[in-house]
Amino acid sequence: MRRTWFLILLAFVLFLTQCKTIDELQREDVLEYEQISKNTIPVVINHQVEKFITFFQTRHRKYMQLWLERSHQYLPMMVKVFEENHLPTDLAYLALIESGYNPHAYSRAKAVGIWQFMQATGRRYGLKSNWWIDERRDPVKSTKAAANYLKDLYQIFGSWYLAVAAYNAGEGKILRSVKKHKTDNFWEMAKYRHLKRETKDYIPKFIAAMLIAKDPEKYGFTNLKYQEPISYEEVALTKPVDLHEVAKSIEISYEELKKLNPELKGFSTPLDLDHYTLKVPENKKEIFLVELESIPALKKTDLHQHQVSYGDTLWALSRTYGTSIPQIKKMNNLTSNVLRIGQRLVIPIKPGTQYKAPEA
Repeated sequence: MRRTWFLILLAFVLFLTQCKTIDELQREDVLEYEQISKNTIPVVINHQVEKFITFFQTRHRKYMQLWLERSHQYLPMMVKVFEENHLPTDLAYLALIESGYNPHAYSRAKAVGIWQFMQATGRRYGLKSNWWIDERRDPVKSTKAAANYLKDLYQIFGSWYLAVAAYNAGEGKILRSVKKHKTDNFWEMAKYRHLKRETKDYIPKFIAAMLIAKDPEKYGFTNLKYQEPISYEEVALTKPVDLHEVAKSIEISYEELKKLNPELKGFSTPLDLDHYTLKVPENKKEIFLVELESIPALKKTDLHQHQVSYGDTLWALSRTYGTSIPQIKKMNNLTSNVLRIGQRLVIPIKPGTQYKAPEA
C-alpha cells in the first residue's frame, strides 16, 4: 500500500517537472532575461533574437554599419526626450529598425520619417502634414510624438514587448490577439497565425539591434565613424522666405539648410504661416537676423497649384511658369522626370514673373 502511494507521489512529481519543462519551452528557450534599470527594456535572448543578430552581422551588415554611424546625430536628443517622459531610454533604439535614423525614410505603406508615422497616427499626436511641411520628418517633433504614443501603448498593455509590437501592428491588432489567445506573453502570442510575420519578427529584431547598438564591438562592428550630433540655433520668422535666399545670406549650401529643416517639403518656409521657427547652423543666427530684413517675403501667389494633363512635361512647365526643373522637383519631392496625368504639383514662381496658366 505504501509502495502504491509512493509511486503515485513520484508520478505527480514527474508530472510537475514535465509541466515546468513545457513552461520553459513556451518561453522560447530563453537564455537570458535581464532588466538592468527603469531606463532599459527587458532583454530576452532566444533563437529568434540570435537569428537577427547574425542577420545584422552578415547579410545586413553594410546597412547596420550605416545606421549605427548615423545614429549619433539623433541619439542624445532622443535619450533626453524619453528621460523627460519617464520612459526607458532604450526605446531610442527602436528608430534603428524603423528607419535607420533617416528623417526622409518613406515606406510602401506611406509611413514617413525617423519614427515612421502614418499620417493619421501622426496627426493624432500633433504632427502636421500639408503642402508646405511634414512634421513626421522633423527629428525632435516626431520623437516627442513617438514618446507620447509609446507611453499610451504601455498604459494599455502594461508590457513593453506588447507596446512595441503595437507600435508596429497597431493597438487594435494586439488587443485582439490578447483576447483571442488569452495571453499577454508576446512570445506565446507569436506562435499563432493571428500576427503577421513582420510583427512576430519585430520584437526579436528590435532586441538584436539594441544589443548591437549598445555594444557594437562585441558583435564585430569596429572602427565605426559616428556622425556628430546635429546642432543648430532657432530663428523666429514673421514672414515666409525662400530657403535659397536664406542659405545665401548666411553663406551655407541650400542642402545644408534643408538637412537642418527636413520637415520643409519645398524650397520655402510655409506660405500659409506668418510665424515659423527655422533652424540655422550654430553661430549663424546673428548674421541671419541682420540679413533677414533684406530677404523678400514670399506670398501664396508665388506658387501655383497645377494638375498634370496630357502632354505636360517638366520642361514645358518650367517654361510656362518661369521656374526651373530642379525647383519643381524639389517642391514636389519628385525623384524622376516622369509625370502622371491627374498628378497635382505645386509650381514655384519667382515674384514678378508673368505667366499664362494652361487652360483646365
